Amino acid sequence: MGVSNRTSKVSSFIAALCIFIYIAAIAYGEAQIIVIIGERRNGAREKVNDLADRASSSAVFLGFMSQAYQETIRDFIGSSKTLLGVIISGSNGEYAFERYQGSGIVWTGDSPRFKISAGLSGEPFVLPLRIEGQRNVNIQAIYSYLDYNLSLRVLRNVLLAILAGLTIAFITLLVEIGQKNKNAYYRLAVPGVKSARKPGVRPDILPAIKPDAEPVQKTLQPVNSTEKKPASEASKANSQKTENPQGLFTPRGNVGWKSYLKDRLDSELQRCASLEHDLVFLIIEFKGSEEISDSLYRQFADEVVDFFTLRDLIFENGERGISIILPNVDLDMGITKAEDFRARIASKLPESFEGRSELCAGLSSRSGRIMDAERLMLEASKALEKALEDPVSPIVAFKSDPEKYREYIKTLSSKG
Repeated sequence: MGVSNRTSKVSSFIAALCIFIYIAAIAYGEAQIIVIIGERRNGAREKVNDLADRASSSAVFLGFMSQAYQETIRDFIGSSKTLLGVIISGSNGEYAFERYQGSGIVWTGDSPRFKISAGLSGEPFVLPLRIEGQRNVNIQAIYSYLDYNLSLRVLRNVLLAILAGLTIAFITLLVEIGQKNKNAYYRLAVPGVKSARKPGVRPDILPAIKPDAEPVQKTLQPVNSTEKKPASEASKANSQKTENPQGLFTPRGNVGWKSYLKDRLDSELQRCASLEHDLVFLIIEFKGSEEISDSLYRQFADEVVDFFTLRDLIFENGERGISIILPNVDLDMGITKAEDFRARIASKLPESFEGRSELCAGLSSRSGRIMDAERLMLEASKALEKALEDPVSPIVAFKSDPEKYREYIKTLSSKG
């Protein structure tokens, strides 16, 4: 009787433990899904605010609803992890943009409407746009509130926890059945005749449990890297073409022409100053005097666009460098981004860029100052010169004192 009581208590404890595991796993899953949805919504709201700022500033530089303007909007949506569809409406009509066809927009005649389906936000974000010469211009955006990869990982963890609880319950059940069989007596009987045999003990035989299949081990195959190629004569021709740019992006790096940089930087500085946001101007260049082939430069430019995401804020800077405008970023964050990018290049393209010290960066920030593009470009260029000369520090930042800068501007104004 004592053994039976102990077995019963153990079984009750295991049952309670399994119930707790099931409830905790489900609660964990629900909480994680709620957190994912909340983070996605907050991230989408920030992206829409950035998109509204980008749409307003790009209209000044590129022209409202020009081909380049529309490409800028599409590039922004493509770089977002949440936005699926955007509609810009004004007095001249409605314009729709999607991450890919059918992702968030349906058409009713000539009017675009947001798609309604599971995983998409029910209510879009709506913000006004300040476009010179346009009235009542609004931007609406719909986003996906579920990250399916994260959600699948959460569900997998929940199912693993439930499976662990079921395994514990099943093992406990087998142990309990075996214990009962060892202590049970069976009386053999023939139909219609009472048996005179004494009760015996039936031995308990448990079958061996074998795995259904051997585990499958996945082998990751290495990706073939692009081989180094000698510099071609086309690189010299491309460098000469920068004097007369054609189109929005260069053929060599598929980024902005250097001649467009100053106007765009001035526009971004004015926008950030009006919103009291910071801005960082970053120049990345390779140390040395040897020529860089077009294919190698294109690899480098593609990595820059993939990391910094906004192609219309990235510009060629000579044969060996690239300039990047980083709005809403302070100097410390700019340094961190430069370090992260250098680490990325070292890990992804080690066969082409041997030694992390070969990639140098110079940067400067607005830091609360009212300034023009030429001044910021000069500061970043001076910082890059120091980085190229310094064998230890490949990243150098120009750090200004806003108070001394204001005094300097006042002195210049008084002399004028």
